[in-house]
Amino acid sequence: MKKILFICRGNVARSQIAEAFCERYTEGKIQAISAGTKLSRDEQTIEEFGSVVDNLTTATKEEGIDISKNVCKKVNKEMANRADKIVLIVDEEDPVPDYLTENPQAVRWDIPDPKGKSLEFTRKVREEIKERVKELITEL
Repeated sequence: MKKILFICRGNVARSQIAEAFCERYTEGKIQAISAGTKLSRDEQTIEEFGSVVDNLTTATKEEGIDISKNVCKKVNKEMANRADKIVLIVDEEDPVPDYLTENPQAVRWDIPDPKGKSLEFTRKVREEIKERVKELITEL
């Protein structure tokens, strides 16, 4: 089974959304994993972020996806080495370790972080990620 690793800064928004859509559209034929480059510890729940993620959980629930109980994970080299494809869902402000950017399996999607932003902005980001995940699945 192919494994796709979706990575963003905190594994709170962009990579969680991509993982959820990938799982939905591949119906278990591809293993989707998400992680973040900058977490204060190896794992924490999305709930711990409080109201700053309210618009994120609202926008995903509109799609029938509930990520509110998901666990945010910190990326490591082992995760990257096990992935068939690495998708860096980042913007210019996101720190990305060299072992990810230099990985031949990695692609970069320049998408801004919706965490703490308006619901309208978060919906736009969600829709962009949804379309890119569909394209990625088609390519694979």
